[in-house]
Parts: sequence; C-alpha cells; structure tokens
Amino acid sequence: MPGPPIPASFESLRQRPFSFYPPIVNVEHNEWILRRANWTDFQVINTKTKTELCVPRRFVGEGALVEEPVMIVGLVKELEYREGEVLPHVRRVIEMPRAVNAGASAKAMGPPRVAPVVGIRIEAEPRSRVWRLLVATVAAAVLLCVAVVIFVQSVVIPQKHAVSKKR
Repeated sequence: MPGPPIPASFESLRQRPFSFYPPIVNVEHNEWILRRANWTDFQVINTKTKTELCVPRRFVGEGALVEEPVMIVGLVKELEYREGEVLPHVRRVIEMPRAVNAGASAKAMGPPRVAPVVGIRIEAEPRSRVWRLLVATVAAAVLLCVAVVIFVQSVVIPQKHAVSKKR
C-alpha cells in the first residue's frame, strides 16, 4: 500500500535539501533530505553525516515560501537529538554561584532598600453560577423564616391573647 500523501509544500523536499528552523540541538550540520514521510513522522537523512532521524509530524510546521538559497522547514518546538532519537529540547536555568567577595561589596552599597509594592490582588477562584444560585436561595429561605417568626410573634400571638382575655 502506498504511503499517505505529503502536503504540497513538502512535495519538493524529496528532490532537494532543506534546513530545519530552529535547528535540531546536538546536530552539527543542518542540511537534510526527506527520505520517507508517513502519518506519524518524517524520516530525514543528514546530507553531511548521513545520520537518519525520524522527526514526529506533530513537531513539523510549515515550509518557507522562499526557497533560495535553501528551503526552510519550520519546527513547532525546539528539538534535540539525544541517544538516537529526537525529543523536545528543555532549556534548564542554572543559578550562578555567588562570588567570594560578594558579601563585602554588598555592605559597601549601604542597607538594602525595600522594593516598591505593586497592588496585586490575589483573587479566589471564581464560584460557579450554580453555587452562587444555591447560596442565594438558602439565604432567601433563612430570611423568609426569620420574617415569618417575627410576624407570628408580633401579630398572631398578641391577637390570640387579646381574644382569649375578652372571653
């Protein structure tokens, strides 16, 4: 069974070399030729080192409209070649160690100043509409009960006492 169709923008990749942008990390030479494409990935060969890679299709973006001097194929994420496979590249941030004399120069600058406070309000997570309706209904019911009790104590009970005293 023949492979799935390649999008029109990648049809020309079978005949000519192209480059990935951003380039794949840990690969020196960024010039490739498309060997095979299927529904899940593109199999490409490096023109200089002859390394074969399978680049997952979900990471491949669109090809450049300008094909001179070399065709550019965009990548959705920065990729890294590691241990024989292509994975999304994760940049790690490492804190620089403090210098040995950093404490002495900090004292010479004077006391640390307090940074200006920016009015940031942390909001509670928004309540759902159903939750607010339920709370409003319970509050209305409690108010109604209180109103009925007050009405009964102030109007109905004194009238009963007044009627019973007349008899």
